[in-house]
Amino acid sequence: MSYTIFEDGHISSPHGFRATGVSCGLKDGSKARDLALIYSLQPCKVAAMFTTSITRAAPVFLSQAILSRNREAIRAVMINSGHANAGTGQAGLTDAVECAKQVADELEIPRDAVMVMSTGIIGVPLPMPKIRDGIRRAVSELDSGGGRRAAVAILTTDSRPKERVYRVQLGEGHRVTLAGMAKGTRMIHPRMATMLCLMTTDLGIEQHLLAQSLSHSVARSFNRLNLDGDCSPNDTVMLLANATADGPMITDAASREFSAWQEALDQLCYELAQQIVRDASTGGKIIQVAVRGGPSEESARRICDVVARSSAVRSACKRNVPDWGALLAAIGSSGVEMRPELLELRVGHVVLMSEGLPCVFDQAAAIQLFTSPEIDFMIDMHLGPAEATVLTCTWHEE
Repeated sequence: MSYTIFEDGHISSPHGFRATGVSCGLKDGSKARDLALIYSLQPCKVAAMFTTSITRAAPVFLSQAILSRNREAIRAVMINSGHANAGTGQAGLTDAVECAKQVADELEIPRDAVMVMSTGIIGVPLPMPKIRDGIRRAVSELDSGGGRRAAVAILTTDSRPKERVYRVQLGEGHRVTLAGMAKGTRMIHPRMATMLCLMTTDLGIEQHLLAQSLSHSVARSFNRLNLDGDCSPNDTVMLLANATADGPMITDAASREFSAWQEALDQLCYELAQQIVRDASTGGKIIQVAVRGGPSEESARRICDVVARSSAVRSACKRNVPDWGALLAAIGSSGVEMRPELLELRVGHVVLMSEGLPCVFDQAAAIQLFTSPEIDFMIDMHLGPAEATVLTCTWHEE
């Protein structure tokens, strides 16, 4: 393993980063922190992935526009919570541009070097006088120990901050820091709904390799979440690398250093995704649906999604009832072509069906598995090499 946990780390732990979170009154009736600012002393290479919602929010539109012309010299990210600035039309885009402009002017950096994110209530204009004041105070309070304040400031319905930091050993004498913070509970669906994640690192790496590594990690973490099937216009995962750590730049995807970096980034994204699921499942259960032996990744993923969204499957899990018939019904309704006589179903270590026929299994063991706070379903199609995994959960309101 190429990485170790930095226990007291936060988003500004990598060299050259500063951060803070302030309260500017964006959450009605609350003095909670609601505006985060993350700043790099050196220009950052950036990679990002955004929601695929057709109704993308103004900050997503702006950030995509900035990335179309600047992927090598980003300096700051502003994140506000309480107002999503989505469904706000041209006025919302104008407000997003003004946020980026003010951050740039206050920090005395280029205006196309600032990215913005927003999360909160949809369809409500940003209270710009409050945000202007918040930006001024955030710039004055930036420091290397302010990452925890930033992680708190991006929360909405979350019950707790979601953070993880790793020290990554890339080679002899070459160590970097990789930090991440995220927010999200409900409305989490493949293609990243109502979920924000920002990661920072002092690694030196070519931008196309940074983008390649982020895409790989997101596919195996955030894009495996399917909590309630809704899709948000604000989802963003962003990774900044400012190359301030000692050591050579990564320029080769086949190198040992890149492999070690990818391992750490995969784990960081997975850990943050897990924290989102655990927050959403408070009072409920975490459910993992794995499909293997599929003829294609698309077909395997389709079955995962249908099972994860099945009200009957979720009800069986919530009621602690080993109703594997609900699982079979969901698989059959997926529309995926399969050979039922080859199908194998498991919950945990218990085989429920083999070669398309029900098995005699230990009922007590199955009930115990369904009673567990974490339930693992495995579906083997025995038709090919493809596989997929999705994480979902139940919650007490269901």
